[in-house]
Amino acid sequence: MVPQPVYLNWEYILTRSWDFVTSAHPGSWPVAGWIVTSVEDIIIVGMGLSLIFLILLVYAQIRLVQVEHAGYAKQAEEERAKRRLQAGVPGVEESVERARFARIQALSASPNPGDWRRAVIDADVMLAEGLAQKGFTGQTVADQLKQANPFQLTTLDIAWKAHKVRNDIAHGGEAYALSERDTRATIEQFHRVFEELGMI
Repeated sequence: MVPQPVYLNWEYILTRSWDFVTSAHPGSWPVAGWIVTSVEDIIIVGMGLSLIFLILLVYAQIRLVQVEHAGYAKQAEEERAKRRLQAGVPGVEESVERARFARIQALSASPNPGDWRRAVIDADVMLAEGLAQKGFTGQTVADQLKQANPFQLTTLDIAWKAHKVRNDIAHGGEAYALSERDTRATIEQFHRVFEELGMI
């Protein structure tokens, strides 16, 4: 009798294997159950992370657009102010001087003594420019102030006091003990002079 050939039913084997794996849970077969559970956890965590990254990406894009628009707007405003200043539009130069003096006030409010010295020196430079605009000429602030009188500049005495502090700083350097109180008093003196000069 001729022996009959034996064939393997691969479709049956694969179907049974798939049913065994997919129907398995941690109680029936630990290895298969662990694999299925891990895959499910990975999918859930991956979806959560993808959602978070998507939200962050959208937020970053929105902030980038906002920052770009703010930068362009600021640059455009500065260009417009510069053109108005060059054209002699009233009020523009005053606003520039106000912003300049605001920076000086910020330096005087700093906890750093070096900023206090810089605030007084910058204010004195600003005073020289303001006096020159009013027609007081001279190579130094002292020369300009010597040309003025209390009828032309009622804050003349205050201007001299503020300028003296600047000279003390310039000649004494770091050795000159400038206190925070003296700094603020001096900047306030400059403030009063600038107001009379119409600078701020």
